[in-house]
Amino acid sequence: PCRAYMSVKELKEALQLNSTHFLNVYFATSVREELAGAATWPWDKEALSHLGGVVLNPAYYGMHGHTNTMIHEVGHVLGLYHVFKGVSERESCDDPCRETTPSMETGDLCADTAPTPKSKLCRDPDPTNDTCGQMHFTGTPFNNYMSYTDDDCTNTFTPNQVARMHCYLDLVYQRWGQSKKPAPIPIPPMVTGQTQDSLSIYAPAQAQDSLSISWLPPISGVIHEREQDTLCDHCAEDGTFRQYVHEASSPRVCDSSGYWTPEEAEGPPDVDQPCEPSLQAWSPELHLYHMNMTVPCPQPDGCILELRFLHPVYPDSLTLWTTYLSTGSPKVLSDIEVLTEQGESIHLGPLDTFCDVPFTVKLNIPKKVSGVKIYTFDERMEIDTALLTSMPHSSLCSPCKLIQYRVLRDPPFANGSPAAPAQAHRQFVDMEVTPGQVYSYQVQAVSGTTSGEASPPLIHVHGAPYCGDGKVITSLEEECDDGDLLDGDGCSRKCKKEKGFNCVGEPSLCYVHDGDGVCEPFEKTSSVLDCGPYTPDGYVDLWAAKAYASHQDVKSCPASLVTGEPVVKVCKSHLHNVPKDLSLAAWFPCAPSQDNAQGPDEERMPLGNEGVWLKVCFERPAVPTSLLVFLASDGTIPSDQRKPRGTSPHCPGRDTRSPQYGWTYELSCQHNPLVINVTHGQEDPSHWAASVLLNFSSPLVGIAAVALRTSAQPGSDPTTCLLQHEEGHGHQHYSCVHGACAGSGSCTQPLLAHAATLNCTSNGLRHMACTVACQQGFILRSSNGKSLGSTQQEVVLTCSSGRWDRSVTCDPVDCGVPDQSHVYYAEFSCPKGTTYLQKCSFSCIHPAKLQGTNQWLTCLEDGLWSLPEAYCKLECDAPPAVANAKLLVPRCLQGNHDVGSVCRYKCKPGYHVAENTAGKPKK
Repeated sequence: PCRAYMSVKELKEALQLNSTHFLNVYFATSVREELAGAATWPWDKEALSHLGGVVLNPAYYGMHGHTNTMIHEVGHVLGLYHVFKGVSERESCDDPCRETTPSMETGDLCADTAPTPKSKLCRDPDPTNDTCGQMHFTGTPFNNYMSYTDDDCTNTFTPNQVARMHCYLDLVYQRWGQSKKPAPIPIPPMVTGQTQDSLSIYAPAQAQDSLSISWLPPISGVIHEREQDTLCDHCAEDGTFRQYVHEASSPRVCDSSGYWTPEEAEGPPDVDQPCEPSLQAWSPELHLYHMNMTVPCPQPDGCILELRFLHPVYPDSLTLWTTYLSTGSPKVLSDIEVLTEQGESIHLGPLDTFCDVPFTVKLNIPKKVSGVKIYTFDERMEIDTALLTSMPHSSLCSPCKLIQYRVLRDPPFANGSPAAPAQAHRQFVDMEVTPGQVYSYQVQAVSGTTSGEASPPLIHVHGAPYCGDGKVITSLEEECDDGDLLDGDGCSRKCKKEKGFNCVGEPSLCYVHDGDGVCEPFEKTSSVLDCGPYTPDGYVDLWAAKAYASHQDVKSCPASLVTGEPVVKVCKSHLHNVPKDLSLAAWFPCAPSQDNAQGPDEERMPLGNEGVWLKVCFERPAVPTSLLVFLASDGTIPSDQRKPRGTSPHCPGRDTRSPQYGWTYELSCQHNPLVINVTHGQEDPSHWAASVLLNFSSPLVGIAAVALRTSAQPGSDPTTCLLQHEEGHGHQHYSCVHGACAGSGSCTQPLLAHAATLNCTSNGLRHMACTVACQQGFILRSSNGKSLGSTQQEVVLTCSSGRWDRSVTCDPVDCGVPDQSHVYYAEFSCPKGTTYLQKCSFSCIHPAKLQGTNQWLTCLEDGLWSLPEAYCKLECDAPPAVANAKLLVPRCLQGNHDVGSVCRYKCKPGYHVAENTAGKPKK
């Protein structure tokens, strides 16, 4: 109240100028005098509200050198980035948005603007030498409105930029235009079926042939005739009304950072990357004094978020975007309370949800719903927004009139007209077709008396195969055909395999192949989960043989976990607590215990901000072509938007006077393993490496393995030396000393027990390669005791000069002690162990009773226990006798009562039910 100024947001709140129909331009003097203007992106949830628009600083507006500022800011409003985004606004040299050549996928997302750094010169910038190396830029768009060049020479937008602006005008700002003309339909109609009288039982009664086609709505998404200030934009074709959260609130105190406020849950969803922490969502996260520790949700209700909708409706469903979950426990949503217009509440109880797909629940409630309350005990959960969908034919949609569609055909229809009568639905069956005839179909939208532009044509020969007929036609360049035209099911509407899927058969059956436990030929080079690490032909991977770290404990976090091939094949982000099974398979930095005897079951000691490093040594020096770092965790912190980094200086293997060389890279589970390419002359002995030192910026990083890749040169035998170690007090004193080299010997076929196949090939006495696969029920294990993973069915061993690159054994599969979920209310006994074909029995824990006769489980070859043929049922024994009372239910005298059974008693004459005060709290 005592201020003589107001913020831009307060100014917009006071004026309440909606951006739905107009672009609002505000003039406001900024404390940051260097800020000439600011704009709202079209994908921001404020874009169409009173908080959207452009803000210009009057100190610059109209001044020489800044007369094009408004044009520049309008470019941002219409979705244009700076032309220097891919160079001067990148986060690092390995930023996926870094632009080195003009591209529609990097930088400013326009292929006709060459990469350029930020510059005010009306010419190409001078060559620069930045952290990413020597850069020379030519043909730069210095005269582009989206550069920072003074307006003496800015005078153009490129065709790609114009297309992007038109795109957002069509998709977001449709109501800025006054035209009633419908937007065009962007792609040709699609064939959905064709029949012939001799092939289909669905042929018309006239025994004619027919062809069915369908099409998408106009590119704008507007499916109703345009009327000003109506709710029709929120109505679907069937009259369902869809609305996002209008107002959000929470009794939970907001974090002092100002992030994750309830307002972030209002409007449409805007989180870019699900399952990753985001600042565009509400979260109950509350830090204590800027520490990496949050306040738990209070008992008994937990953390609460109340979401209100502007229009109460009879509900059909509720969709909730929970974009981040910090716990894997079930029922993360402890309750959803539905609020009706009359003030009543309906509790849905605990519910499961996931971070990568929106959660939808049907609401069978015969009353108008105005809001919901979300309850959770996950203090790091993030909620982006919620969507309330009404029942069809909502009264809010009754004034809306659907646009019509007109089908155009060449040759014309039988009546001589090139157009069919206008219709409201987006399917058309052509009954006037002849086999072998070529037909061209187009569709145009019709709004009142105005028609939109016709769609691109569909050219089809009646009777010919088509995408969607369930048959894979290679001549049509089809990769799959599952019989429908839906995206997201593995086979796209264009009959192409979608990323991560493989499709087989006709109609195509598509499945997610990565991580299914089967190493198929096409994924040997790409799937670490199914096939293990892949080594290209002509290369050899040397796995770390010894490891030393700044933060390690012999029992709880030994650095030796990074030696050999990786056991952990999946990288996880934002690990607050390292699971026990993960801590036993990868190295996570931890402070050593006082007596250096900390067990794996004990609590890991937290780390400070001191540097974290890991040094690995290899069995022999080699000239590296690349370094591979397999991550178990990338070390990211939810409250920190910066990416953890790793620095990798190689240590020379022979001449300690040789210069060391290194690089800095961002760590990300999206790029696992991290591959660091090394460029140098292979013949230069000063580049031989024996060890690698890795420095990390985050103490939460997890490393599963490190490998050094080198060229396999049959003509020259690699040195085979004995690895020794000299220890010191700091990592600079750790060294990997290679002793006298062993003599060159011949290779002989290894002896391996329980091997199903052992196929060896040799091109001389000193070179041999053997492919090893274990018998059923046995698993490959490396010499350091680490399993190579149950999904890795075979391994290739390479021998050079009498020395094998590694040693493996075939050990029995171990199923481990059966989990409680196999048989509830039971305890297990495994007298002969838990390996392949061994058996465990179970006995019921009182008062549970055994149902069935076979109490044994068998360990199978896939590492899983057989399904139980009996179970333990929780039952109550006969109730105790009650003095001076008569039992009214005689069957209660028998045992084995189901949970929930009720036994009633009646007091004898002269007696009454006395209250039992045992266990009651004293007042």
